[in-house]
Amino acid sequence: MRVKKFEAKTMREALQMVKNELGPDAVILSARDNRRAFGLGGEASVEITAAVSESTLMKKRFVESRLSNADRERFYSIPAREQKRFIDRMIEGRMQDFEPTFRRPITTRNYIDIPDEEPAPTRRAEALGRATGRNVGELLNDFERDFDYERVRGARNQASRPKSAIAQPRVPASEAPVKKTVAQPSPQPPQSAQLAQPAQAMSESAINRIKNAAKEAWRAGFSITQDSKPANTPSAARPAASGVAATPSPARDSEIAALKSEIERLQKLLEGFQKVPQSLVGLHPGAEFGLPYDLSFMFQKLVDAGVTIDHTVEMLSRAAKEIDPIQMKKKPIVDAWVARFLLNNVQTVASPWAGRIHLFIGGAGSGKTSQLVKAASHLVVTEKKKVAILTTDSYKVGAVDQLKIYCQILNVPFAVIRNRKDWEWVLSQLSHIDHILVDFPGLQLKSIEEIDLLKSLLPPPEAQVVSHLCVSATTKDGDAYEIARRYKVAEFNDLIFTNLDQSVQHGIIYNVHRKTGKPLHSFGIGNRIPEDFELATKERVLDLIFKLSRLRRETK
Repeated sequence: MRVKKFEAKTMREALQMVKNELGPDAVILSARDNRRAFGLGGEASVEITAAVSESTLMKKRFVESRLSNADRERFYSIPAREQKRFIDRMIEGRMQDFEPTFRRPITTRNYIDIPDEEPAPTRRAEALGRATGRNVGELLNDFERDFDYERVRGARNQASRPKSAIAQPRVPASEAPVKKTVAQPSPQPPQSAQLAQPAQAMSESAINRIKNAAKEAWRAGFSITQDSKPANTPSAARPAASGVAATPSPARDSEIAALKSEIERLQKLLEGFQKVPQSLVGLHPGAEFGLPYDLSFMFQKLVDAGVTIDHTVEMLSRAAKEIDPIQMKKKPIVDAWVARFLLNNVQTVASPWAGRIHLFIGGAGSGKTSQLVKAASHLVVTEKKKVAILTTDSYKVGAVDQLKIYCQILNVPFAVIRNRKDWEWVLSQLSHIDHILVDFPGLQLKSIEEIDLLKSLLPPPEAQVVSHLCVSATTKDGDAYEIARRYKVAEFNDLIFTNLDQSVQHGIIYNVHRKTGKPLHSFGIGNRIPEDFELATKERVLDLIFKLSRLRRETK
């Protein structure tokens, strides 16, 4: 597609520029009056944006290249409809209807305002075919192949042309007046000789090609006709031709086999389109995964809640098999099935404080320290347990002093662990304590040094150790999966999710839980201590994904 802008003083001049440059088939995309001045006179201008296809533009330029300067000027001056008619007749092969007279130069007189009653190339080919016994289609194809446009361009001018060539239509030879004379007219050649005259003007090689192509086409048609007729058809009733064998050639058999294979390929391609007709229109959510339309609302709800597509498709594919198709049309039925699925598949810790030593591990910014203080406050205030707080994070500025202040408020023991040897003395001094909560530094575990540091700070294997991996609810799913993979060296037992108040999509809880297979321990839902601490339950996970608590607040 060729797009171009034209600017002129008037609309008429602009349209004339479009016609001269892009041709009569150009499409006007937009037209507007420019407010700015045009030229030195300060007059307003008109701007037109037009477009035309590359093939149409090439046809126009081909016709222009075949015209002389005088004819080209007259070509530009005629109306657009006449221009289009002129171009079409030249491109379609109206070059003097393939007569020997096409050797004269091409002018607009030959193609503009030609009467409709003039014989078309098809009629002349039919007449030539009747006279010579050749195939009409092969004759037309050979005419087009043998037509030499360079010879036409360089041919000498055999006839003078009037200046008013465009205005005066060419009169067919059959309608031209005949001047009568006293002398006897010369005898006319027979009609067959007149019709065969165009063929004699062609080269001998072209005639041979036409004969061979006609014979091959007749053999193919005759063989197909024989194959399509019943076996009991008498051979005398079938068409025969002298000098032509009725047996199909091996080349024709190979062509037919190639056509059959191409048809089979197109049929397979069409079947592929028919299998997914919805790909041409808008698909409902989940349709690309084979989920029915009745589950599309649930698919969208789970994805909006942060549940990954893989887990959503796994869940709803099972729902599509277990729910009756009629009941599936009722949204409450689907909601109830998904809720029951979550309650059955989400696992929480049965005894959150079963161990004596609780390690809070995780990446930087995961909320380990805050969750540890909340858990200690919960144990002291609610559970009435004896608690001690330890820290191994001597690398972060202010981390030790911050925990020491919290321990003073809670009136619980506090100690710092710098290596594994410190554990022996600390455990001997805290033998009367029910639960020891240990804060670890936020390590990314990307290097061997960090992994060795983490292992050196772990308590001895004989101690009753429970490790909690802390993950922020604002973390991306991929990052959370990577943190869980790296902290496998610490052999964590369960998951703690923090910063629930800072996230609007809590599907990460279900995603990481299903990815790691570890149960849920507790949640951190705010900054208040100890109010914003709660132990994990299945009902709470369902509430966070379906946002039931917020729905209840909105309905009150």
